[in-house]
Amino acid sequence: MISVEPGASYMLGNVTAILNVPLALVRNRTRSLTDISDSTPDNFRHGDAAFADYLLNFSPAWRIPKKTPVLFNSL
Repeated sequence: MISVEPGASYMLGNVTAILNVPLALVRNRTRSLTDISDSTPDNFRHGDAAFADYLLNFSPAWRIPKKTPVLFNSL
């Protein structure tokens, strides 16, 4: 199987959003032993693998900021 996976990410402050869309280009699955043994000249079996044409992956992320000490404490 050959696929491409274009994606984009956007960061604003401590929040990040990521969107990936993998697209299947070539599906060339090898036949299993069961496929070969169950095949007949009239009924050629090539498995039951189901590959999606595309998929939408959306990932939100939130960065927890590090607490920094105050450099100059006023009295």
